Amino acid sequence: MRKIAMTTLLLALGMGVVPLSTQAANEKNLKPPVAVAGEKAAAEDKKAGKVSAKTTEASATEEEKVSLNHASAEELSRVLSGVGLKKGQTIVEYRSEMGPFTQIEQLQEVPGIGPSLFQRNQSRLKL
Repeated sequence: MRKIAMTTLLLALGMGVVPLSTQAANEKNLKPPVAVAGEKAAAEDKKAGKVSAKTTEASATEEEKVSLNHASAEELSRVLSGVGLKKGQTIVEYRSEMGPFTQIEQLQEVPGIGPSLFQRNQSRLKL
């Protein structure tokens, strides 16, 4: 008797589960594909076309500049790529000890500021 009851129970469960799994599979196939972040941005850029290029050019020309002679360590670290609070403080200390910068290129004299870091940020610098 137990064997028949168990078989009936399994059969009932099997019949109930099969329609649910088929329905779940169909729902998965009906969902629209999800784009990866990079693909979505690329698709939007294609749609935007020339507008996107103009926006990029405008943001590059309107890039925020920071004054080497007046900026705080926080401002330097916020605006300059690859400069954290520690390097920002080093720049401020150098300026306090040596006096104001007379040329932007003098930033390379600050310990920890090499040519590549300078070139990366040259367009963001002013005196």
